[in-house]
Amino acid sequence: MNQPKIRLYALTTCEYCQSLKRMLVQLALEHEVIEVDILSRDERKITIEELKKVNPACSFPTTVIGDQVIVGPKAQEIKKALGIRTEIDDLYEKLKVINEKKGYFFNRNEDKTFELLRGLLVNKERYGYMVCPCRLASGSRDTDRDIICPCQYRELDVREYGSCYCGLYVSDQWNKGIMDRVVVPERRPAELY
Repeated sequence: MNQPKIRLYALTTCEYCQSLKRMLVQLALEHEVIEVDILSRDERKITIEELKKVNPACSFPTTVIGDQVIVGPKAQEIKKALGIRTEIDDLYEKLKVINEKKGYFFNRNEDKTFELLRGLLVNKERYGYMVCPCRLASGSRDTDRDIICPCQYRELDVREYGSCYCGLYVSDQWNKGIMDRVVVPERRPAELY
């Protein structure tokens, strides 16, 4: 099967655009990136008119895959459109089944969830275990035992705030917007760092 043509309309100053650009490189996909803010005046005018045909709002990032247009930083939607599965997808499915039975749900913001899962896999490669991606690990399994995901603070955080510290696991009510979303304070004692 031939890969469809991929074109990313981006800005050099846009964090989301640059993240998608890195993802396309990491996945070794043939693609074209048009960074509109560094084009000459004439090139920019032509490119904006071209972009408006597929995304009238002319917002960034805009990814065109064949004849499908994906507006916004939707990495998972882009991977789905390309039929790409990664280790993160497998981890997502495995943890979803295990944790939903216990009443813990993944954050409905799929891109945030997958970025946190990516962090877990990076930490697994670094330390040999999946330590919370939002906390500093020591590299000693015994010292980090309390923050190996799911951390020992998750139950209390989700019960009290509807979300764990990093926002990976949430309650159903939190996902549905029934409860206020607040910043979850760090429960881990500072002396453990």
